[in-house]
Amino acid sequence: MKAIVIIGSTRPVRVGGQIAGVVDRIRSERGVDTKVVDLSELNLPPLNEPQVPATGQYAREHTRNWAATVSGADADVVVTPQDNDGDPSGPKTAINALYNEWQGRLGAIISYGGRGGGMVYDQFAQVLSLVGPQLDPEGEKLFQSRDDYGENGTFTDAEAAVGAQAAEIAALVDRVIAAMSEKDGAQG
Repeated sequence: MKAIVIIGSTRPVRVGGQIAGVVDRIRSERGVDTKVVDLSELNLPPLNEPQVPATGQYAREHTRNWAATVSGADADVVVTPQDNDGDPSGPKTAINALYNEWQGRLGAIISYGGRGGGMVYDQFAQVLSLVGPQLDPEGEKLFQSRDDYGENGTFTDAEAAVGAQAAEIAALVDRVIAAMSEKDGAQG
């Protein structure tokens, strides 16, 4: 079983990587092979392929690489901030770049923000439900306190900042792992 943890924020100063690190640690403790994918490093431009994603005919190397990364895993966890009560462009671009690669996968959304990221969670759940992953019905919405941030705009202690909801994240990871095992058993 392989999973990717997608860091959705592409801002230079962000906490998404710190949250993804906690998620990755929890997954690896449970024996799941994970890969953290940082969308800021992919530099996916919005919809620059000559064909629509549903054709699977990717002319651009960055899209082919992204498709290979997604296809090489069984499940995805999108860790995304809520920007201005909505979705940030990075994860939306990454989702829109592909189509067939999302079909029949398992997924989960972990949203975060000062208000918990509920609005971006709802938006991405709607978009992802249209392109095919079977999403965990609950996901996780992380509330961040201004007290968790240092002067540089990142968490002073990611484990502590996420710690209040670590049990919920672990439960989410366990649900995705159980779904992966069920799917694996049904195919085997």
